[in-house]
Amino acid sequence: MRVLIIALILTSSLAAQNSGKTPPPPPAKPAKKAPALNAIPKDAVETEPGFFRWTGKDGKAWTYRRTPFGVSRWPAETLNIRQDAMDKQNAVKSRTTAVAEGDSIRFEEGTPFGKRTWVRKKTELTETERRIWDAQQKDSTASRTAEKE
Repeated sequence: MRVLIIALILTSSLAAQNSGKTPPPPPAKPAKKAPALNAIPKDAVETEPGFFRWTGKDGKAWTYRRTPFGVSRWPAETLNIRQDAMDKQNAVKSRTTAVAEGDSIRFEEGTPFGKRTWVRKKTELTETERRIWDAQQKDSTASRTAEKE
């Protein structure tokens, strides 16, 4: 309580010292803003749900998306969501191994921070884990077939 009273007194004394000594700063000039995008062009084609592609008069392709803050636009070459997701899943698959342990599967993934290990029952596998397990079985079957020949 004492600290609050002291802070209040100091603040009021500083405010009293500053009053009348300096003129207020001139109002800042408003900065010119880029023209806001209000709508997606009428001839834009919807490539994915919520994403539109449009080619301008100069031949440059743009991707549009309606957001809660308005319409967002960026060059079409900078975004390929599906390909990025597929690359990420393939990277996880390539560095993850799966080994059957009875009715469970033990997964081991190499990460920059060391090996990550987890165990999941065969009936409770996620979609990614099932893909890893299927790929692992496919690879082991192919290697066994090659060894026999």
